[in-house]
Amino acid sequence: MLSLDLHTSTFSIVGDRYSFLPYWLVHACASRGWVFVTPDYRLMPESTAHDAVQDAADAYKWAWSSLPAILGRPVGSLSLAGSSAGGYLALSTAVSAIKKPNALLLIYGMLDPSGTRYTTAGKNIFDRPLIETGPILEAWPMRKTSGEDRKPVSAYPIGDPATDPKFALASALHIDAIFPDYMAGLPGLARQIAAEGITAVPEQHRQLFPLDFGNLRGLPPIMLLHGANDSAVPLECSTRAADKLEESGVGVLTEFPIDAQHGFDARAGDVNIETSAGDAVIAVESLRKAIGFLEQYAVN
Repeated sequence: MLSLDLHTSTFSIVGDRYSFLPYWLVHACASRGWVFVTPDYRLMPESTAHDAVQDAADAYKWAWSSLPAILGRPVGSLSLAGSSAGGYLALSTAVSAIKKPNALLLIYGMLDPSGTRYTTAGKNIFDRPLIETGPILEAWPMRKTSGEDRKPVSAYPIGDPATDPKFALASALHIDAIFPDYMAGLPGLARQIAAEGITAVPEQHRQLFPLDFGNLRGLPPIMLLHGANDSAVPLECSTRAADKLEESGVGVLTEFPIDAQHGFDARAGDVNIETSAGDAVIAVESLRKAIGFLEQYAVN
C-alpha cells in the first residue's frame, strides 16, 4: 500500500514536509512494507489556496500514474492522509479525483473554511491574546488571483511561534476573520459568507469549499481524528464534515479524544507508537486506531 500524506502547514502558511512529519505513521508504514510519500505544496500568501489544491491533486495523480514505475511494482492501494491544512487538501483532492483513494484519514483537518471560526472576527488561535493586525497584513498582503507576479513559496522552515512573522500572519487572519479572503485571493469574501451564507462564494472559488460544493458521494471510508479541545482548528470542522459525509452515504469513523491538542501527534516526535515507547504519547490509542483503520484497506 501507498500512504500519501499531505503535511500540516500552520493554515497553509508555515512549514514543509519535514517540519511536522508524522513519525508515528512513518513507522507504521515501514513496519508493514507500505510506501510513505509526503509532498510539499505552495503556501499562502505568496500563492492562493487554488495553487495548493492543484499541487495536492498533482501529487495524487503522480502517485497513481508515475510512482509505480519508479518503485518497479504496482502500489496496490492508496490511502490519503492529511493533518490540519493537509487534511483540508486531502479531502479536496479526494473529492476532485476521478480514481478515488482506498481510504481517507483526516486529522484535525481545517475542513470547513466557511465556518464561523473563519468568518467571525475577534479571536486568536491557540487561545493567545489579540494582537495588532494592521502592520502584519500590510507586510503580508494577499495574493490576487490575476495580474500579479509573486514568487511562490512551497517550504517555510518553522521558527519561534512567538516571534515568527508568518505565524503572526496566521494569527491576524483569524483575528480579523479574513482567512477565506486569502485562500481565494478575494477581499471581502469572508464578510460576504457571514452576511449572505455560502452561496455568496463566486463560482470560480467554490472548489475551495468541498464540504459545501463538492460531490461527496462515492468517497471511500473516512476516519476523522480530532482533539475535542483543539484551540487552533475547532472540533466543529470535523463534526460538520462527519454530518455532511454521512448524509452523502460515506462510511465515517470518528475519534475525538479529549486530551489531544492541535498537532498532538507531531509533537510526540520520532517515536514508534506501536511499541511500549509510545504508551506515553497523548491520545496514543486514537493513533493506534488510525493505523488499524488504514490496515483494513491496505493491499500491498
